[in-house]
Amino acid sequence: AAAVAGIDAAVVGLLGAALVDPVWSQGVGDALDGVVALAGLAATVSGRVPALAVVAGGVAIGLLRAALGA
Repeated sequence: AAAVAGIDAAVVGLLGAALVDPVWSQGVGDALDGVVALAGLAATVSGRVPALAVVAGGVAIGLLRAALGA
């Protein structure tokens, strides 16, 4: 049982590393992007905010930043 738990932890670590490299390094350009991404993650993990609302909020923030030239 302990070996399976260790393998599970290793797989989660590999998946996390595979996500961070292309997604975080290419998708997060500045500190505000990071704040928006972490806020969306927190909202999703909390279970209080529907996933569609998190996506819509991210899109709205992105459009607002583009319109303001930020």
